[in-house]
Amino acid sequence: MKIAKYLGAVLLILVILFLSVGLAVPAFDYSSSVTINAPIEKCWTVLQDTSRMKRWVEGFERMTLKEGEAGKSGAVYELVIQQDKRYVMQETVKELKAPELASFELANDVMRSKYEFKLFGEGSRTRITSVYHIEGNNMIWRSILFVSKSYLQTGSQNQLDLLKIEIESGDLQFE
Repeated sequence: MKIAKYLGAVLLILVILFLSVGLAVPAFDYSSSVTINAPIEKCWTVLQDTSRMKRWVEGFERMTLKEGEAGKSGAVYELVIQQDKRYVMQETVKELKAPELASFELANDVMRSKYEFKLFGEGSRTRITSVYHIEGNNMIWRSILFVSKSYLQTGSQNQLDLLKIEIESGDLQFE
């Protein structure tokens, strides 16, 4: 019986510690980057081409315009991703400055995030950096997301690596 009490106390302490992470860290940031052997204009074109997203966004199912004008600031899309389960999200285009910046807000049942792609032309090469600001929708999700930060950052880097492959092997020709 004593063992059950000790285990219960330890479990309670672990749950309290876990939830306190969500209380202490309501939001966090991370970034990833990649250098691509292509000019900035080609990188921008592929980044903005939603028909190619399935090649560099893992689990991408579809993106449907719900409000506004496609590819313009203020446009609202329904984004559907299939990974461990089907995620339906709302993505709002916040700012587009071709060919240097694409900024978005994403919302779903789990979190709200702001993210942007910054493109830096370096002659025939382009550096793309993605910057994310993540906020869980409640204390439990804040804790889960913060504990998953490394996983999220790895996913972001994998996405940029796939984007690099898509751009470098793509059929668009830019001089």
